[in-house]
Amino acid sequence: MTRRAIVLLLVVMTSGCGYSGLDDLPLPGGPKVGDDSYVVTADFKDVLNLTRQTTVKSDGVTIGRVEKITRKGWSAQVRMRLRGDVTVPADVEARIAQTSLLGEKFVDLQGGGAAPARLADGATIPVARTSRGSEVEEVLGALSLLLNGGGVAQLKNISQEMHQALDGETVDTTRFLRQLDTFVGTLDRNRQTIIDTLDNVDRLSAQINADRGTVEKALDEIAPAVTILADQRRELTSMLTHLDEFSRTGTEVIRTAGADLTADLAALEPTLKQLAASGDSLPKALEVILSFPFPDEVLDAVKGDYVNLNVQLDLSALDLVTDVSGLSDATLPKVGSDDPVPQTDALLDSLRLPATPAPSATPAAPAAGLEGLLRMLVGGGS
Repeated sequence: MTRRAIVLLLVVMTSGCGYSGLDDLPLPGGPKVGDDSYVVTADFKDVLNLTRQTTVKSDGVTIGRVEKITRKGWSAQVRMRLRGDVTVPADVEARIAQTSLLGEKFVDLQGGGAAPARLADGATIPVARTSRGSEVEEVLGALSLLLNGGGVAQLKNISQEMHQALDGETVDTTRFLRQLDTFVGTLDRNRQTIIDTLDNVDRLSAQINADRGTVEKALDEIAPAVTILADQRRELTSMLTHLDEFSRTGTEVIRTAGADLTADLAALEPTLKQLAASGDSLPKALEVILSFPFPDEVLDAVKGDYVNLNVQLDLSALDLVTDVSGLSDATLPKVGSDDPVPQTDALLDSLRLPATPAPSATPAAPAAGLEGLLRMLVGGGS
């Protein structure tokens, strides 16, 4: 057994974890990173068939190599060793790319620069800033799906339909494109309004969904009302028909007598202006008239809820004469006889007014004043 075979056997025996290929052997290779290199890690959802000693590049320049690939939960963690003389931004993004269609894969560090800090030794690039390119198998599969089950076979029909729709003999293509441009431009200008409307509809839908119980209860309670309306549909239709006839008649009346109605309203304008100018005077006057003889002002002088009035009317002749003449019972003559004539004469003598000499040519005038009134009341001569 040669020396090389013995060394290989010893390496396999001292590994202690089995042998899984040449990748387990500490073979030379990979880009040089120097003695002042540092280590960073990147978490990927999928590293495809990326292997150790793969190149790490940035802007097409090799800056390091992949040292180890391990599983971390449901993602893969790639440990990379970078050259110390290369400055990598702290917010850099890592992507698994491919040198050509059938070339090898490598880790491409791209982007970043917004953060002034440098990617330090031991830093980790999270999954949010890592991605991978498409595999050749995926591209070919998508192309196969497009060619076999896609719409390539329908391109001829689509072309013919487009040609027929935009045929210059039947459709003004220029006008159609201009209208389409106007329509799309209007939609673009009102994009925020449309978004706000959709947001409002979303909030309304959420509110209705939150109040679903109330809505269902309202729909259950409104069912009898809808049933009543359905039962009275004929009456409602008849009412609307009569209302339509009434509106037509009213329209005809207004059309025929519109000038006269306008003239009447114009004639009423001065009266209405005077009524408006009277202010509160007219209502107060009407209040006094309607409450005569006890207006509302009399209530201020009344204590309590009732007004009592006691009236005694004495129409005897003697009391009437006493009240009218101002004489008292002591000044009137006392006649003891029951004969009414002497009593009347005595009363008249006491009430007789000074006589006024009358012209001889004229006859004596009948008694006037209080004496004549008294004679008429007691039945004496005139």
